[in-house]
Amino acid sequence: MKLRALIPFAGLALLAILAVLVLSNHGVGGATKANSTVGYGPYLTASEIPQALVNSPAPSFDLVNARGGTVSTAALLGKPYAITFLYVHCLTVCPLIGEEIHAALTDLGPKAAGMNVVAISVDPTGDTRSAVLQWLAQHQEPSNFDYLIGAKSQLGPVWKAYHVAPQIAGDPDSSHTALIWLVSRHGKLQALIDAGVALNTSDLAHDFRTLIRLT
Repeated sequence: MKLRALIPFAGLALLAILAVLVLSNHGVGGATKANSTVGYGPYLTASEIPQALVNSPAPSFDLVNARGGTVSTAALLGKPYAITFLYVHCLTVCPLIGEEIHAALTDLGPKAAGMNVVAISVDPTGDTRSAVLQWLAQHQEPSNFDYLIGAKSQLGPVWKAYHVAPQIAGDPDSSHTALIWLVSRHGKLQALIDAGVALNTSDLAHDFRTLIRLT
């Protein structure tokens, strides 16, 4: 595991991220074991974050969507959403996250239309539009799963805001931060999921259902 420096959003936020990494020992890099993190509040897969962060505004972004157009935090208002960070050439944790999210959304059935999923690239060079579209098709991600791309200058501030270490250029192993933020329909942070370990997809579906119902 390669722990990268995380740039503070706030002191409490940094402690929350570090707690997730320490508890799982897989917050950065490959996923190799079942998630042992105790559920947080109404969520089964999430880890506790400081109360000061709950319902704080999700850091803003406005990035190119590989499916076409752009996606911004302003445009996402009105439905709850999940944010994760991926790259298409990852062979371990990223395909797993994609499959887990796909399975959870499938489990929701028609209720899945009540939320969105946003993946943000951690590999500006490798995540071209064509490569991302191929990845989305390969993993059969639904239309409400968007994958945002851009130059390092555009993505870097978003990584910083969400405490994400990007993929190290040239590293054959997954070395980026693996997490999923849950955000309310009002654009407020709700919970944080350590995605560097395997998730129970039924529990993840429960958490998506809870996000839709409660926020």
